[in-house]
Amino acid sequence: MTSSLRTRHLEVLLAVAAAGSMQRAAQRIRLTQPAISKLIGEIEAIFGTALFERSKRGVSLTESGQALVERAQFLLNDLQHTQEEIAAIDSGTIGRLRIGALPVVESSILPQSLAALRKQAPALRIQIEEGTRASLLASLRRGELDCVIGRLEVGSAEAELHCEKLLRLPVLIVAATRHPLTQQKKVTLSDLAAYPWVLPRIGAPIRTVIDSLFVSAGLAAPAPLIESTSIRLNYELVRTSDMIGVMSEAAAMTYAAQRRLAILPIDLGDRLPYVGVMMRSARMSKAMALFLRILREQCRAGA
Repeated sequence: MTSSLRTRHLEVLLAVAAAGSMQRAAQRIRLTQPAISKLIGEIEAIFGTALFERSKRGVSLTESGQALVERAQFLLNDLQHTQEEIAAIDSGTIGRLRIGALPVVESSILPQSLAALRKQAPALRIQIEEGTRASLLASLRRGELDCVIGRLEVGSAEAELHCEKLLRLPVLIVAATRHPLTQQKKVTLSDLAAYPWVLPRIGAPIRTVIDSLFVSAGLAAPAPLIESTSIRLNYELVRTSDMIGVMSEAAAMTYAAQRRLAILPIDLGDRLPYVGVMMRSARMSKAMALFLRILREQCRAGA
């Protein structure tokens, strides 16, 4: 029965689910309401179950319908990507690459890697998406991204993904240039604990590093006044207050050279998690394979 399932079925299914009404879905995708009803009926017959609950106010997904909608979006994204890649091969280009970028790579390996990629594949269309780790990984799982680049998190969040370690990028602890701690020759963890912090959320790789640093020294983990992963916002918060923050070595050194921030002498040792690339599987497009090779080369050159 599933052999009679067509992409049009999936497109209509997604349209009705998004609109919450067959009438509104018909208007959006320019089909008649009877045609929409017929296609939904065919899908339900194919799977042998109701996908929508009907009411006077419209329709809502059943549990089976929700499961199919999630899979349908994944399948259509994959199909579109495949069609684009085949067309790109036929036209002599490589196609499209969709990258999710976490803040740690935005001022380090990503710009250099993209510059090298543009030289080797000038016709390649590149899309960069920023966001939280959770939102980017969700997009990756739905097939909306080819990869996510950032610090690898130890645990179940990435267990089903294909992850490759690239390198460790140092982070430094920073404060305002006129912060009281900048006047001390030696700064201890107890000193840092006396001030408010701006840190990523609990569970983020760098937050885990900072928390474990304090706990291993017999101190309570810092309770951040603000949780944020925005490099620019964190810079402003630290620069204009007595808050303590953490930044990538590249960003911290730049701000310190400009005398906008001060680096505090705290050694994080080898606690830092790896920066790496996360993909749905080891199978990848030619564009993704080329980008991954360039990433490896850039990381080896900068190691």
